[in-house]
Order: sequence, then structure tokens, then C-alpha cells
Amino acid sequence: MALTHSIYRGQVFRVEALVLENGSAPAEEWLDALSSKQQQKFAALFKWLADTGKIWNEKKFKHLESSEQIFEFKVEDGRILCFFYVGERVILTHGFSKKAAKTPRGEVARAEKYKAGFFERMRR
Repeated sequence: MALTHSIYRGQVFRVEALVLENGSAPAEEWLDALSSKQQQKFAALFKWLADTGKIWNEKKFKHLESSEQIFEFKVEDGRILCFFYVGERVILTHGFSKKAAKTPRGEVARAEKYKAGFFERMRR
């Protein structure tokens, strides 16, 4: 089974959605449930990062401090967490709607768990 599904291939990075061992792809499934307008906004951010290598606007993309190199894409109250992987790959873990000022620690822990599982499966 594939570990990821390709979302967008840019000049600098490939954006991919993580596929869990049970075959689900939490980031893709969450994106599919959004309005087409929100999907387009996330797609624009993925393209921006993949084509240029950096999004300087922290209102759109930023590193989550006190995390294991987890980053978040931001569109309105929607968030998609991700991490970088060797070979210019950005792996999307999952998405959620943020209700509070700070990203919930449980969501960061979930992304870190998915990241650890991905690295474990890569070693097999």
C-alpha cells in the first residue's frame, strides 16, 4: 500500500497526503468535506509552497513551536498539519477546524504520531 497520495508537484516540493495503514487519508478526507472555495484556497497554498519553496506569511503557513517540526497551513478557521520529508516532500497529516486562539495540543500530538508512524513504515 502506498504511504502517500500525490496532491501537487511543484518546482521545489511535492505535496502529498499521508495514507495510514488502514488505508484512510485523513488530510484528503478532511479536504474533501470542505466547501469548494476553501478547497481552492488550500490548493493555492499547496501550490505556492511547492512552487516557491517558502510561504513567508505566517497567517497562511507556519511552524508550530514546541512541536517535532510540525507545520500548519491556515485558511480561515481550517488547519492542515504537515511535516517535511527528505526528497523535497511535504506530507499532509490531517485537517481540523480551529476553535481557539492556539492550535490544540492534541492536534499537534496527532500529527506527531502520524509522522512517527510514517517514518516507522519507511524503515520497513
